[in-house]
Amino acid sequence: MTALTSPGRPRSRAAYTLVEMLIAMAVFGLVMAGVLSFFLQGLNMFHFDVGKLRVNRDIRAFTSELSDNATYSNYFRIYRSFTDRAVAQLDGRSGDFLVLAYVDPDDTERIERLVGYYRAPDATGEGPVRKFDLSFSPSTSANLADLLPSAGQIDAFDQVVELSRGLADGRLFYNYRDRSIMIKGEIIHSGTVTRRATNTYNFTVTPRG
Repeated sequence: MTALTSPGRPRSRAAYTLVEMLIAMAVFGLVMAGVLSFFLQGLNMFHFDVGKLRVNRDIRAFTSELSDNATYSNYFRIYRSFTDRAVAQLDGRSGDFLVLAYVDPDDTERIERLVGYYRAPDATGEGPVRKFDLSFSPSTSANLADLLPSAGQIDAFDQVVELSRGLADGRLFYNYRDRSIMIKGEIIHSGTVTRRATNTYNFTVTPRG
């Protein structure tokens, strides 16, 4: 006797086949790849924009601070680097080490303060800009070169710019007619995996002395 199927009972449904599973996984993978690509692109744009903001912040801060210090100094010296103290003081010469000197108002032969800015570039030509600020009380008649920090203290002072590159011949400070300082450089910050945030700056300051 043949068993009859009850009219009110639904037939059991077969499970997904392997082909259907593979197709579903492929579609899911494509969707996830699109979502991940969109997420990474947005993350890269965010980091690049943050880098640009930091670059602009550094440029404003560095320009303002250096302008104030240079304006109220009496004279300046430009050296080739913090470790190479050869003076680049002729018109058109450049260097990565700028020293601003302040003399004693009561005796212009004596120095009462030195402010220095210098770059310490690596093999790629990039490096931070650091600053030292030395005061002498009482003021001193020693030679300026003898008052500078030793070359071994190159990493001892605070950074004012995280990463920079000199333009043209690769150095940051230029002697303009032996009376003004031209600063020509590029500030760099981390941006995306493939592109860093950068911006150039170019300004001139003149000591009052």
